[in-house]
Amino acid sequence: MSEQIEAPEVFNPKFVESLLACPEGHNKSASDAGSSMIRRKIRENGFSRRIIPPKTVSKADLNQWLDSELPAIIEEMEPNSPGAKSIPFNDTPDSVGYRGDKFVIRFCLITTREYVKNIYELMTYKMDLRQVIIDNALKDIQKTEDARFIAAIDAMVGSVGGNGDSGHPQNFQIEGQMTRDSYVEVYSYLEDYDLNNGVILMNRKTGKNFLKFDRSEIGGDLAQSLFTEGLQALTEAKIGGIPHIFTIKKDLVPNNVGYVFAEPKYLGRFYILTDVTMHVKREKNIIRTSAEECIGVSIPNVAAAARFEFVPA
Repeated sequence: MSEQIEAPEVFNPKFVESLLACPEGHNKSASDAGSSMIRRKIRENGFSRRIIPPKTVSKADLNQWLDSELPAIIEEMEPNSPGAKSIPFNDTPDSVGYRGDKFVIRFCLITTREYVKNIYELMTYKMDLRQVIIDNALKDIQKTEDARFIAAIDAMVGSVGGNGDSGHPQNFQIEGQMTRDSYVEVYSYLEDYDLNNGVILMNRKTGKNFLKFDRSEIGGDLAQSLFTEGLQALTEAKIGGIPHIFTIKKDLVPNNVGYVFAEPKYLGRFYILTDVTMHVKREKNIIRTSAEECIGVSIPNVAAAARFEFVPA
């Protein structure tokens, strides 16, 4: 049996009544009702969470610092190996010391603005206006996550023609339009340094270049499917066996630009200390609503990402 959903004219008065009944102070409850308001634009979840799947941690996982009270976790990274060699039967192996590398994951707060509304003004809406504001605010939080993530990657890969933090080039330009031949180059950026391609990120407009590939470039019926269905024809968004993410956030991922990342276990960590929490506080007739989270993201393997850009003639 399908779930019965109350009409907006019913659930919004109930929501207002629940706020009037609750004591002043901190209230984490939120409306379960949706909204049939006309939306202004598409909002999507964060892509950084798909590149490095987040893991929830707790106070017990934090490490103490002598000179700071800020939350952080010390992680370990495998050391480089000096390799092996062949020796005579009557010889002994060389002695070499070893140590593991360590890195720190520091946490930060991401918060929305505090939305303020008179409760009597909320009564004039048939829709749950507060729920719409919160839904959009949660997407805004994840966009901030993505912005910080991309800024860190851009700093790590360095400028075109130079070396990235890994000591070798990580920011490439490809002359001409995206073609099957030119796109093959993308797959080699990480593989040349003994890393597998985990996922490739680009915006939707750049991704639509795959629609230009004809039957001779793609083969089979996929060319027709791309023409009739667009990017939805790419099952699980896999191209050349590599998962692709097509984002609408072209202000973060510009046209003709893409990023290639290694698999998560070779890339970094995404920890959630406090997941997104909605706060609703009532002061007399004023409702204050905000949301925040506490996360930590670190990319210790600085060789595990590359940036590429197609430069049409």
